[in-house]
Order: sequence, then C-alpha cells, then structure tokens
Amino acid sequence: MKSLATASAKQPKQMSKLQTAAIVIIAFTVTIATFYYLGIFDDFQVIDGGDSTPEATPLTAARNLEGTWKTTFPVKFYIKTDFETFGELEDVGSENRTMTWIITATNDENTVNVEVYFTVSDRQLVSDSGYTPDVSPMFLTGTISGTRLTLKTGDRTICECNFTTDIITGTWSDYWSMVYEQEVYTATNSLILTRQ
Repeated sequence: MKSLATASAKQPKQMSKLQTAAIVIIAFTVTIATFYYLGIFDDFQVIDGGDSTPEATPLTAARNLEGTWKTTFPVKFYIKTDFETFGELEDVGSENRTMTWIITATNDENTVNVEVYFTVSDRQLVSDSGYTPDVSPMFLTGTISGTRLTLKTGDRTICECNFTTDIITGTWSDYWSMVYEQEVYTATNSLILTRQ
C-alpha cells in the first residue's frame, strides 16, 4: 500500500488545457515571426492597391499623384497684358477659373503628364485690354521633387505646387506672347485642388 502511494506521487502532473493552448499559441507566433523575418512572405504581399501580379511595383511619387484633381471653388486669376504699354505688362482684369487636372504617370517616376481643363466665369476686363485667352485643355509636363510639383510646357514654367496625398496647393503664373504679351496668374498658393 505504501509503495502504491509513493508511485503515484512520482508521476508528473498533467498540463491543463489552458496551459497547452498557451504553449501552442506561443509556438505558432514564434514560427510566423521567424518566417516573416526570413522573408518567406515577401512573395505574398499585395503591392500597389491590390495588384498581386509579380510585375507590381512599389508606389512612387508619380503614382501617388495619378488621378483626377479638382478645385472645390472658383479661383481668381489675374490678367496682365502690354496692349496699351507695348512691352510693359499691366493689370487689365481678372476671371474666376474652376479647374480639373488629370495626372498620369510616365516611365520616369519623377515626371507626370497633366491635362488641365478649366471653365471661366466672372471675367472682368478693362476696355481695350488686348487679352487673348489661353485655351482649355492644356497639356503640361509635371516634374516631381520631394513634395514639389512643377508644371511646364516646353521651357515655360506655368505653376509651382506642393502636394500631399489628397491636396495640391499651387501658384499659377503663365506668361506667353501672341499678338501682345500677356500673363495670367494667381495669388500665392491660392490654387487648391483635391483628389477626387
């Protein structure tokens, strides 16, 4: 009888179900973490908004800007010409513009194509202003440097912008010569477009 009691005292205690579950969870977590750090899951990551093909590439500055952007309210554009002064630009009026920009990426991650559409309202010009309006759409090239976007046509810079994920803020200053020299411009950072 004594030997039976001694034998039962030497047997290991069984683990509870809770202890077993905790050990399994810890082992599973350690295994997944090891696989993660070894890079085993890299081929399964979704990159670029749900495209899981092997050709998918990480987002670049140009891809961050791709899409349609619009002004939420009309923006005042000021107008200068040299119609009366022959060589010296002077203010001759203003107009409001509502703008839509369609931005597409190019092969260069720091360059985008920008289609600029606008409608004009409340144009107010002095008589004999000589203003020959620019046209919509305009097809511009955008150069990206950090969070800065510069819009050009040829060598002519038209707009300097800063951007975040959902907002582009810019200063427009477009100067050209047709029959007369003219410039259309905004106040500093008054051009605000939001992602649609």
